[in-house]
Amino acid sequence: MADHKVTVEDLLRSPALQLRVLAGEAGLSRSVSWAHVSELADPTPWLLGAEVIMTTGRAVPRSAARQRAYLERLDDAGVSALALSAQLHVPPLHQAFFEAAEERGMPVLEVPLAVPFIAVSQEVAAALQEDASHRLGAQLQVFGALRWLAAEDLDTATLFKRLERLSGYDVYLCTPQGRPLLPGVPAPALGVL
Repeated sequence: MADHKVTVEDLLRSPALQLRVLAGEAGLSRSVSWAHVSELADPTPWLLGAEVIMTTGRAVPRSAARQRAYLERLDDAGVSALALSAQLHVPPLHQAFFEAAEERGMPVLEVPLAVPFIAVSQEVAAALQEDASHRLGAQLQVFGALRWLAAEDLDTATLFKRLERLSGYDVYLCTPQGRPLLPGVPAPALGVL
């Protein structure tokens, strides 16, 4: 499947944001659904997953054990990355905090003081809009192609292969459990659904 999701790494590539990785590089491929500011000690009840949580540091505990627990709580809630504002209220970060980020592959980013959090949010929103436009374009291609491919009297497998080539995506017709609804159509991999 063509992969057009927005990732933490995409945000790092933005020259306007000047983000720096402090820890958790293994998680840079995590998907990002939104970027949100939170100064709460536990924002997890209000999260859906795949957010970049930005903080000036007021929410970051001072002790090593509590810092580690804070990061683990965010990661357990599905947060994509934690972005800390440089030179504001971030307490000294302990080795246990960085170790937890590395162990879990939880990216911890530094946002330069000159970069307002709204700039990060706007970058995420723009990338998500671009992604949505790309997906809509692919869907329109598929629906348009279905009209003229139907006239060619193709077998199911050939039809689906052509749709995949046109759209750039893997195409499935299956139940929510992944069982194909037509012969000749492959079942999606377990992680796709």
